[in-house]
Amino acid sequence: MPGDQLDLPIRTDPGGGRLPARLAPMQPSDGIAPFDDPAYLFEAWWPGVRTQAWIEGGRLIRLRAEGLADALMAFGELTDEVPDRLMEDDVLLDGWLLALDDGGWLDTELLRRRLAGDRHAGRPAFVASDLLWSGGVDWQRRPFGARRRRLEAVLLDGDRCVVSHALRGEGTLLAEALARFGLGAISARRLDARYRAGRAGDAWLRVPLVPEAVTERPRLALIQRLPFPDGQESPPA
Repeated sequence: MPGDQLDLPIRTDPGGGRLPARLAPMQPSDGIAPFDDPAYLFEAWWPGVRTQAWIEGGRLIRLRAEGLADALMAFGELTDEVPDRLMEDDVLLDGWLLALDDGGWLDTELLRRRLAGDRHAGRPAFVASDLLWSGGVDWQRRPFGARRRRLEAVLLDGDRCVVSHALRGEGTLLAEALARFGLGAISARRLDARYRAGRAGDAWLRVPLVPEAVTERPRLALIQRLPFPDGQESPPA
C-alpha cells in the first residue's frame, strides 16, 4: 500500500456502534482496457461470488453473497476462520467467496455446487478487498486508500481468509501476470474515493483482460504473489 499514508491505531476496546443490518454493495462500472495510474489500486477480479461478511461479538454472524440472503450455512467452515484472523471486533468486510480444490486451485464448479447447497464441495475461502466498518465505526466516508490500510492492519492473512493482493498504479503489469490464468478482468479502484453503497462510477472499474491461451490454473496462494519479480514465470524459490 502507499507509503505516504499514516499508520492507523488498532482499537481493542468494544466498538461504539452496531453494524448495519443491511448494506447495498458498491457496484463497479465497466472499464475498457488495462491502464496505469497512481491514483488507482489494482487487484485480481476473483472468480468467485461477491460477498459481505459481518463479524460481531467475536463471531461471523452473516455472509451476504450475491443471489443469497445468507451464505453462512453453505460456507460454515469460515465461521471460525474469519473472526480468528481479525485483530478487533464489530467489522464489516467486502470481498469474495471462493472454492478451492484439494490442491488449493480456484474451482468455479466447486463454488457453484457450494452455492447450490453441497457443503462438501471443495474448501471455501474468503478474500477481503475492502473494509466498511471497523471497531463498530463506519469507515465508508473515508477514502479507499485509508480503508485498505485499515483492512491490512486489522485482518491477518490465513490459509483461507486473506486480504486481496494489490498493486498501486501498475494495472498493465498485473493484467499481463494474470492473463495466462484465464481470469477475465482486473479491479481498478480510486484511492481517494469513498464507498458508495449500491452505486457505480469511475471510482471502481472492472477492466477486462485480453483473452490469452490459458497456460496455468489459478491458485489462491499463487495469485496472491503476482507479479513475480524480474519477469519470472514461476514463484521465487
